[in-house]
Amino acid sequence: TITFLPEYRNNEAIAAKCIKELHRFNYKYETRSIGVSFPLWGQETVGRKITFVSTNKMELDFLISRRYFVQMIKLGYFSISTTQTVPDDCSYVLFKRAHSIDKGTSAGRARELKRLERRALERGEIFDPIAYSKTTSHAFQSYHSLEEDSSSGNKFRLNIQMKERSGTVDTGTFSSYGLGNTDSSLQVVPL
Repeated sequence: TITFLPEYRNNEAIAAKCIKELHRFNYKYETRSIGVSFPLWGQETVGRKITFVSTNKMELDFLISRRYFVQMIKLGYFSISTTQTVPDDCSYVLFKRAHSIDKGTSAGRARELKRLERRALERGEIFDPIAYSKTTSHAFQSYHSLEEDSSSGNKFRLNIQMKERSGTVDTGTFSSYGLGNTDSSLQVVPL
């Protein structure tokens, strides 16, 4: 577990940087066995802790030995606990990426209109954006939005929701961001 130490801090920005390091690690070493958990998750913030979870202790230790984490410890910004076994009485949750939240934003609607225009032009039709204007409202459960940079340099939001799950199949496979919703499974982590 990594604890963010500065008194004045942006938990979401720090968590985003930690997740970005995990994402880079996953692509460099072609692995998806490490998940993320936010033990202090709340309505207002992801909290001042992030936990990396895996059945592979060697990968966990290798991840936290990366330069970014070592520098943050030296600067006094992070405290990183030793690798620990998950207690038997621990509760489990799913941290998932919520793509649907993006669709409800003005940027998401603009992307959708652009896609609809391209398809109409490919069919040889005239595109009328007014015909596609939506006046629907979207209601989303609580989520936190972390800003990330894509490999092409574009910024995007990683919208994360926490869901309580029971009976979820344990595959040990996470997304490249360490989240539990992959193409084939919903992977829970200890809270």
